[in-house]
Amino acid sequence: MRRFAMALAALAFAASLSGGPVIAKPHDHMGGNSMMAPGHMKHRCPPGQHWVKAYKRKNGTWVKGYCR
Repeated sequence: MRRFAMALAALAFAASLSGGPVIAKPHDHMGGNSMMAPGHMKHRCPPGQHWVKAYKRKNGTWVKGYCR
């Protein structure tokens, strides 16, 4: 049983290495908006400005994200 567990662990380790290295690209960390799920888009603002995430006001109105 111990050999089986060791072989299984070695196989899992080898499989994790076969995927190749994961290298972060410069555009992967744009202000935390790097998720590619629906509703999460990358935003770019002009130099000197930053992205303000969408939010809901106290009165219930929805404000879309914008550069400030």
